[in-house]
Amino acid sequence: MDKETMLKEIESRLKVVNKGMLNPDDFSDAHQEEIAEYHKMVTSRNEISPMEQTAILEELSKLRK
Repeated sequence: MDKETMLKEIESRLKVVNKGMLNPDDFSDAHQEEIAEYHKMVTSRNEISPMEQTAILEELSKLRK
């Protein structure tokens, strides 16, 4: 799965308001594995607490170029 699809699914599952936050162009292909790990975690769970959502988004923002 490509990073754009994974980021869009993460964005949807976490109900991200700021759509530009997970713009695929802002992420290097070198971070594909990390993005895949977050994607797997987010899509495998039925519920994610607000605190977990914040932590995931903070970690993803660290991966931006």
